[in-house]
Amino acid sequence: MADLAATARDLERKLEDTQVQQGMEPKARVKLWLDHVRRTREEGFMILCSAIRPQRLQRYPKYLVSRMKLGKRIEEKLMEISSLEEKLKTFGDDLFGETFVKRGRTLPTIHPVMNPTPMECLSKIWDYMMDSQVGRIGVYGMGGVGKTTIMTEINNRLLNESTQFDCVIWVNVSKESNIVERLQMDISEQLNLDFSPSATEIGEYLWEPFSLEKVEIPLPTPQNGCKLVLTTRSMSICRAMETKQDVEVKVLSEIEAWSLFQEKVGEAALLPGIQNIAKAVAKECGGLPLAIVTVGRALHRVSDISDWENALAETHGRDAFAHPRFSFIKLKDDTIRACFLFCSMYLKGHQIDVNELIDYWMWEGLLGDAGTIQELKLKGKRVLSDLKNACLLHSGTMDGIEFVAIHDLIRDMLIAITSTSPRCLIKPATGLKKPPCVDEWFEDLQRVSLIRNNIRGIDFKPRCPKLTSLLLQDNPFSENILDSFFDDMISLEVLDLSSTGISLLPESVSNLENLRALFLQNCWRLTWMPSLENLAKLKVLDLSWSRRITALPHGLEKLSNLRRLDLTHTTIELFPKGLLAALMLLEELLMLGCGFLWGSEREGGIIGGATIEEVLNCTSLSSLEVDFWKSKVFEYYIKSGHWDQLDTFKFTIGQPFVLVSEKRSIAFRGDFCPTGRPILLPPVSSGLYLDDAKHIIALSPLIPNLMELKYCEVHPSSGVSPPRPVSFWQKMKLFNLPSLWLISRKSMGGDTLTNLRTIEIVGCDNLKFLFLRCLLDNLRSLEEITVRDCCKMRRMVQEEEEESRGEEEGTFNLSSISFPKLRSLKLYRLPLLKSLYDGYIACDALHSIEISGCNALWRLQLLPPPALKAIIRPRDWWESLEWEFPHHKDTFQPYFREWQLNFLSCDN
Repeated sequence: MADLAATARDLERKLEDTQVQQGMEPKARVKLWLDHVRRTREEGFMILCSAIRPQRLQRYPKYLVSRMKLGKRIEEKLMEISSLEEKLKTFGDDLFGETFVKRGRTLPTIHPVMNPTPMECLSKIWDYMMDSQVGRIGVYGMGGVGKTTIMTEINNRLLNESTQFDCVIWVNVSKESNIVERLQMDISEQLNLDFSPSATEIGEYLWEPFSLEKVEIPLPTPQNGCKLVLTTRSMSICRAMETKQDVEVKVLSEIEAWSLFQEKVGEAALLPGIQNIAKAVAKECGGLPLAIVTVGRALHRVSDISDWENALAETHGRDAFAHPRFSFIKLKDDTIRACFLFCSMYLKGHQIDVNELIDYWMWEGLLGDAGTIQELKLKGKRVLSDLKNACLLHSGTMDGIEFVAIHDLIRDMLIAITSTSPRCLIKPATGLKKPPCVDEWFEDLQRVSLIRNNIRGIDFKPRCPKLTSLLLQDNPFSENILDSFFDDMISLEVLDLSSTGISLLPESVSNLENLRALFLQNCWRLTWMPSLENLAKLKVLDLSWSRRITALPHGLEKLSNLRRLDLTHTTIELFPKGLLAALMLLEELLMLGCGFLWGSEREGGIIGGATIEEVLNCTSLSSLEVDFWKSKVFEYYIKSGHWDQLDTFKFTIGQPFVLVSEKRSIAFRGDFCPTGRPILLPPVSSGLYLDDAKHIIALSPLIPNLMELKYCEVHPSSGVSPPRPVSFWQKMKLFNLPSLWLISRKSMGGDTLTNLRTIEIVGCDNLKFLFLRCLLDNLRSLEEITVRDCCKMRRMVQEEEEESRGEEEGTFNLSSISFPKLRSLKLYRLPLLKSLYDGYIACDALHSIEISGCNALWRLQLLPPPALKAIIRPRDWWESLEWEFPHHKDTFQPYFREWQLNFLSCDN
């Protein structure tokens, strides 16, 4: 078993390295083999637990039969391990499948480019981008003039409106960092993108020239179609970078500035006695959009003349920071100002995770101490709202995660403020290999940020008695930290060592009596922690994804103020009985995938471990994420009604191998319903995950009507059919269901699937079509369709349900159907797919089509979508397509891209 596990780990590392360096995806059979190994290991562990668990007193013959059955299970498991080893040999080097291109990231826009002056700049840049003779473009102008806003618009247009470039890379360059190392690091992080010769790189915040050869960016030429666009405050940088064309982003005209200022201030700017002062204030902003917006928002609906006179005095003839500082001072209270100052701790251009930022605010006490975690989070969101309304932060969403960002000029102002009071040492992502010398650690320091450097160790002890927050995450720390490092940090409240290579937590941490939050996420070498019994004020202990943590730290039972305990995906072997009773104020207990299974006093569990009855006594819990010992324990918990007090929950039964994402989710693995009677689930569940569900033909009769269910995911099983789709579902994922032949029946009708946005079908070999035409009116919200490896699928949309079992293909007709919101269509390895539909399909919002391994598809029945960027492979298949109307091919031809892999040389 150990050898097999080691082989699997080696293979996973190889897969990860190849994915990063070459952008290649492992084949489905390789992923399934790894899943099988994980399951086998877990099942072997369960058998071992059964073998060593003390048996209740029973008669000898019955005991003997029980042990014989156990021996047979062990023998079967050994045979299974041998079979897996043999299966791996058959793979050879054939581990990777085809790679599917990601062209870049669409960036959230700060303010739309609308005024004539920036529109003229944008138009010039776009023309140069489309000119094959222009390889390097410089965009320069003073800080706050709108360079980033314009280039964000260019980035998004390149991705959404043009097919000239295979990929678009956006890189922020910090003034302090080693520019070559930083660029190499940022580009390597994006190596999952397709680096073909026809690429565009946009460099933001450039402060000094650099060598393209050293960074290994291909030299832009008309032949390779590559472009380099850089933004900077200095035209001399453009010249040093040998740009072919430069565009100066100029300030707004006086008329444009006044119009924008009026828009932000509102009607108060036109009041008698104020209008002339308002025009003077707007003029003091110097035509800089950033200054106009921030000052304008600070004066929104202000009608007192004295306030306007004060504003004019504050902004008249001051330095570059006068305008953002005025907006900062005008924030309504000290709490908001203190929270905003904390944003300076992040590196320039960073997209700050909203939840992480509010966490820091909470645990440093900036939001006060009164209230639950949920109440403090709401207060934090109100602070964020105030900062966004003041235009000091802008927000967006990336991959479902909400973030905020801060303009570099405003961040520079914050750095200037924090250089004196509150004094901070802020050097994130500056390429440091050693920490700042001890002389820079002043006694009045209140915050230190050394995020994302290359610091290997700390061998001195600074004296910082006023230090409250120390952020050291994303450093290697291969040489660890001096044991006494924290001795003179008696006020420290927040310590973050996440994603570092420390193997031992310094002994001096145990004396941080004022520490409120200790973050140790993803510390991949961490094996030992000192006693925490003296950390009486600790409210958060986060050890999530630190896989070498096998036991809880000593003294945990003394932490009576603990509010959040996160042990997600550690390898904790025991959560001791009685510990929960000591953690009286605990609000969030997060233990998914940590190895500890919650049993009950009646059904048993891990010897010496806590039972679910202890959870029932925790009346302060608002978030619970745990793995249950067996389905009977889960049902016992659900019947108790304790879940009703929770804001969020994630429950797993049978240790499923799925990533549970929905906030109220339940995941099953194996034979979770042996009696065949309905399963008791919380009616507020929003996510249902099924992994290897055995001996069940259909799930619909076995689950109640979950009125809030939005997401359903079904993984490999032996014949299970998915639950009946309902109107609330937003996502559906079905994997390897060989018996599935129909997703939704005509008879279901009604509002079935009316909110469905994403559907992904993989390995459903008996499925011959995706949807019935009669249900298309219900699919008007559908945005993404992905179908892979369904060997019998013949068409995407079928006229009638009865035809699904027939073999004949329908004849072509001129009728049309519509998917009005569909943005992405991906069809991979469907060898029998002959058509999408017997008529035409209208998809006006369709941005991208990806088709591969569909050699029988001879007709593309899509009406030309206005927003299309098509990525289709291979060329000979494209040329063989038949077109009902020849001009359709001419319409689609500009969007055709043959699949090809072209990467930068990355020898290091």
